Amino acid sequence: MAALSGAQAGAEQPARAARAASGAGRTATSRARGGQGASRSTREAAGTPRRRAALTREAIIEAALYLSSPEGGGSLTFARLGQRLGADPTAVYRHFRDKDELVLALTDVLIDEAIELAAREGHPNDAWRESLTAMAMAIRRVHLARPALAALCAVRTTASPSETESVERVIGLLHSAGLPVIDAAECYRMLLDLTLAFVQVAATWLMLDPAAQAKDDAAWAVKYGLLPADRFPLVHQSSARLTELFRDDDKVFELVLATFLDGVAHRIEEHRRG
Repeated sequence: MAALSGAQAGAEQPARAARAASGAGRTATSRARGGQGASRSTREAAGTPRRRAALTREAIIEAALYLSSPEGGGSLTFARLGQRLGADPTAVYRHFRDKDELVLALTDVLIDEAIELAAREGHPNDAWRESLTAMAMAIRRVHLARPALAALCAVRTTASPSETESVERVIGLLHSAGLPVIDAAECYRMLLDLTLAFVQVAATWLMLDPAAQAKDDAAWAVKYGLLPADRFPLVHQSSARLTELFRDDDKVFELVLATFLDGVAHRIEEHRRG
């Protein structure tokens, strides 16, 4: 499982909130095709395969990251990699034994991106709550920038130096705040699983076709809102808020994260008193 680390690069990819802001912003877009007379930069921006003199691990990873993004079509296969790279798909196997090895390499890239972006927050070491909030939010945003990749990477463990150092840092933050090491490790694991669970749910949603998304939207916005108050009084009273939260996954995650960290703060205070 990927280690807890990260922050947003500014290109935020909310899950259901994106639809509220831009209509169909939650679905992966198909690639545009460059014309015969288009310039190289225009063809590359449109997703047209690029011929490379020599295939390298770095070039494959770069292409895989692009293909996993909505702009790149939102799916990762060796066939699409070959097309993107202008090479036979089997050429990828000269650098990666199989797709799983490539996925682990891509997971490391996400971890490194998140660590670099998290550092920009600049929270002091004693600001444990702010630091962990920024880290958790960043993991979500970095992954959801490439939903197809998030579905593959969110459950993987690489044990790379970057991942291991991020685990050490989070446990260290909680330990410095007042938790014994074992308690700090438990809270780290809970926070990680909570965050990545939300990543998986949001990534799965983003990859649904628009018709399925519309059905779920209608279920909350229409069906729940029309339930009879005499039979479902509590749902009836809260249906408007439930509809708002359905359309704003970021807000739901903020609420859950804040509630979890309230519990961690209570646990820290108990240890300080004890």
